[in-house]
Amino acid sequence: MLCPSLRFLGPRRQDYLPGLLDHYVPIARGMALLGEALGRSLAAGQDAGFKVLAGEIDILEAEADKIKRRIRNHLPAGFLMVIDKTLFLNYTRSQDNILDAVQEAVVWLGLGEFAMPRDLAEAMIECVAQARRTVELLEPALSETVDHVLAGRSDRGEVKGRMHEIRLQHLKVVRSKRSLIAAAYASELEFARVYQIIRFVEYVFRASHSAEGCADILRAMLAR
Repeated sequence: MLCPSLRFLGPRRQDYLPGLLDHYVPIARGMALLGEALGRSLAAGQDAGFKVLAGEIDILEAEADKIKRRIRNHLPAGFLMVIDKTLFLNYTRSQDNILDAVQEAVVWLGLGEFAMPRDLAEAMIECVAQARRTVELLEPALSETVDHVLAGRSDRGEVKGRMHEIRLQHLKVVRSKRSLIAAAYASELEFARVYQIIRFVEYVFRASHSAEGCADILRAMLAR
């Protein structure tokens, strides 16, 4: 029989897992705003609207950090956690890295005017859309993992299928990134603009890659 102190801690020991979904919300919103910021940059340059979007992403990043600190500061003792503590901390870090990459991508957007051929502009928009889809697929994978760990409501095989979808989607981002970089080098843009495109797409790729990393950690949580 558990001692009284452990019985008291028991009902609250799983509160931290749903907190990962709270943390996901500003992450997903920031990824969506990246597409808007790119569209604004391509259409009007770094105007007031672009700066507002960049400011909103900074606010979301601060909000995500606040949620992450709240979750980490209220973790129960390791022996009360239903998943490995290291896996949990690694997941929050990897999910947080998505929005960090978005912030850096916006920084590179703001370094100069993106006047470029239509095909390159469309390729950049498509790459961001594919990366956003990777992040979107993370939400059901996370939600169903939490449901399975806490209540066994989600089928383990179906949850693993969600993670496989994320992996396949990230491969689309990899191909999009490579194609865009090749097209940028083959264009007649000055090197400064080519380098700007490469750095921007690298951070878009990192956002998608971090989402894939989250999926790998969720799979490890299921395996325990």
